[in-house]
Amino acid sequence: MAFRAARTLVFTNDGADLIGFNYLQKTTFSCAPHLIDVLSRLSEWADAEAVKSAIDDDDASDALVEQLVACGVLLRQGSPEEARETAYVRDWEWALPAALLHFSVQDNPPVSVAELERLQVEKARTVPQPELVRRHEGRDDAIAFAPQSEESELFALMARRRTHREVTTAPIAAGAVADCLYAGLGVVGHTRNEAGVLPLTMTPSGGARNPYEAYVLARRVEGLAPGLYHYSAADRSLLPLSSGAGVRPSALVGDQPWMDDMACLIFLCASFGRTMWKYSDPNAYRVVLIEAGHIGQNIMLAATHHGLTACPTAALAHRAIAELCQLDDPVLDAPVYVLGLGVPAPDATSTGFERI
Repeated sequence: MAFRAARTLVFTNDGADLIGFNYLQKTTFSCAPHLIDVLSRLSEWADAEAVKSAIDDDDASDALVEQLVACGVLLRQGSPEEARETAYVRDWEWALPAALLHFSVQDNPPVSVAELERLQVEKARTVPQPELVRRHEGRDDAIAFAPQSEESELFALMARRRTHREVTTAPIAAGAVADCLYAGLGVVGHTRNEAGVLPLTMTPSGGARNPYEAYVLARRVEGLAPGLYHYSAADRSLLPLSSGAGVRPSALVGDQPWMDDMACLIFLCASFGRTMWKYSDPNAYRVVLIEAGHIGQNIMLAATHHGLTACPTAALAHRAIAELCQLDDPVLDAPVYVLGLGVPAPDATSTGFERI
C-alpha cells in the first residue's frame, strides 16, 4: 500500500494553531508546522514504513498514517480520492483561488429557515444590520427621474415577479415549461469567430460559451410523464433520462420543504470546461456564476407571464443533483442554480410586501 501527500492542501495560521484544509475533500485539521516539512518529503508514492520514517517521530504508527489519510493530508494509491485529485490536476485550469471557492462551497450542510432567522435575531443584538439601499435624501444635487410608466407591459411584468413558496397541487402546462426553458437557454441564432460557430441565446454569455445545461424534474406537468429530462437548447426538446422515482426535491435543495410542492424543478448545471477552454483567466469562473443569474431571471419572467411562480435557490446538494442529472465530469460539471415552478396558492403573498 502506497501513500503520498495530497496536492489540494492549503494552510493558514489562526493566531494560535496552524490550520490545514483539503479543499477537494473538504477536510479541516490543526497541525504542527513540522507537518509541512514532512509533506515536502512525501510528494511521491511511498509505503507506510517510508511515511513513518518521514514523520520522524517515535509515536509514528500505522494508525497515525491512517489518521492522516482520513484528514485528507495523505492520499492512498488507487483510492477514489486519488482518482478525483488526478482528474482535478489534469482538467482544472483556473488556479487555486477559483478552485478553493468552487469546491469549498459544495454540499455544505443546510441551515433551516428557523435557525437562520434565530441567528439573524441574535446577531442583530450586537451587530447592526448594514444599510440595504443607499438613498439620496437631503441631497439638493441629486437628479430625479420621472416615475416609470405604469402602462409599460415590460415593467408591469417585471413588477409582478414575486417568489411565492405556497403553491397549489394544480399541474402546469408543458408549453409554459417550454417557454421558461426557451427564455433562459433557447438558442435563437449563431455567430462565428476564428474558433468556429457559436450559439446565441436571449441571455448574455461570456464569449458565447453558453456553459449551462438544464435538467427538468417533472412532477405535475401536463403531457409529461413524471421523471427527469434533459433540455436541448438547440433542438428545444426534452430527452427522458430517468423516472425520478423516490426523488424528494427538498433533499436536493437544503431541505426547503416548499420545493416538495412544486410542479417541476429546473436544475441549471454548468459545464465549466466550455468557458475554461477559451478563458484561462480564473476571473472567468465568476462570469459563469453570473450567467446563472441571467438565465434564472429570464426563466422567472417567463413563469410570471404564465401566472406561475419560479422559486430560485442556491442551497444545493451538489453531489446528489450531479448524480441525478448524470453529469459527466465530477471536476468540470456542477449544479449551480435551481428553480421550482408552480401555480401560486390563491392567498400566496410575499412576506410583508408593500408596493411603493
